[in-house]
Amino acid sequence: MVTSCGEDYRRNPGKAYAPDMTYSRAYDYYNTTDSINNAGGSFNKLPVPGTIAREQGLPTHIAESDTTAAKALANPYDLNAKDLAQGKRLYLIHCGICHGEKLDGQGPLYTSEKYIAAPANLKGGKYLNFTAGQLYHAIVYGKNMMGSYASQLDTRQRWQVIAYIKSIQAENGGEAFTMISDKEEEKAEQLMAEQAAESEEGAEEEGAAEVTNDAAAPAEGTDQSKEGTGQTE
Repeated sequence: MVTSCGEDYRRNPGKAYAPDMTYSRAYDYYNTTDSINNAGGSFNKLPVPGTIAREQGLPTHIAESDTTAAKALANPYDLNAKDLAQGKRLYLIHCGICHGEKLDGQGPLYTSEKYIAAPANLKGGKYLNFTAGQLYHAIVYGKNMMGSYASQLDTRQRWQVIAYIKSIQAENGGEAFTMISDKEEEKAEQLMAEQAAESEEGAEEEGAAEVTNDAAAPAEGTDQSKEGTGQTE
């Protein structure tokens, strides 16, 4: 059986207000701007002020495929003691759970057997001799089972973490650490020691608070109501 619309079927789509906005002409990125110019328009192809094109994260832009260029990528910042101390803090937050507090690949996520893929031991093997640029590339794009941390760490923070990693690697047979001066490194060691002391003190206070709360809590099964204790108004 075949059916179709009758003569009374309305084929007029009606009127649209500002049709050029409702049904705008799409321009492919690779198309020329001749049609715009012919219509009397102008288009200079420059990005909006204050913005950059995707994958152009200056000053340390490298594409995911730029693995060779990544090896030669160098830190563009003048880092100091506070940067190195901050690098350790950020490492423990974002990296230590897998790579371990000691950079040995024995983080709690792996040692608890909740994650079966062994994280990289940053103090041994091929990773000990990774350049700073290779570490930067791994942070931005991920490596093997590790995902990207580009959204968690901004550009300077990535180099702060790398500086901390390279400082530990230098103490374990890696190349000499030159990302900050020796004097700044001494200051950083003092800052990191103070951070560790504050963290330990905070953990002790938290533990003491838990003990106090446990002691103040009624024993399980104890009836604290006036009726249960025989008290009356």
